[in-house]
Amino acid sequence: MTLVRFEPLKELEGFNNRMQKLFGDFPAINFDMNLTYHPKIDISEDEKNIFVDAEVPGIAKENLKIVLEDNVLTISGEKKQEEEKKDKNFHRTERAYGSFSRSFTLPVEVDSNKVSAAFENGILKIALEKAAPKTAKEKNIEIK
Repeated sequence: MTLVRFEPLKELEGFNNRMQKLFGDFPAINFDMNLTYHPKIDISEDEKNIFVDAEVPGIAKENLKIVLEDNVLTISGEKKQEEEKKDKNFHRTERAYGSFSRSFTLPVEVDSNKVSAAFENGILKIALEKAAPKTAKEKNIEIK
């Protein structure tokens, strides 16, 4: 008699693959059956800066807002839907619209006076200069 090793995670992987095949072509839909918009964001850093790149195609620069408060960066905006045209007969509608707001606690302190942002080809690029590290001052405490 041959023993067969039970691998429960392998079973879940197979189930996941079957579900992907079944539902893979459907867009993400929330419970009220509206498509929601959430831009994809990358955060990276080098020795001197933190970089935030956000994919926001179809959003006008005027509809974006960037706020830095207490080392929390918030990007918000609105992707507006074109006016519905009565003479169009839609066969498929996948694009998502609406307001969004994404907030991120930055991994290190940044200098709020040295932040720049650029918007080109649907990509919002934010560069935040890291703050100079605070030097810990040693203080001798007298024991009474």
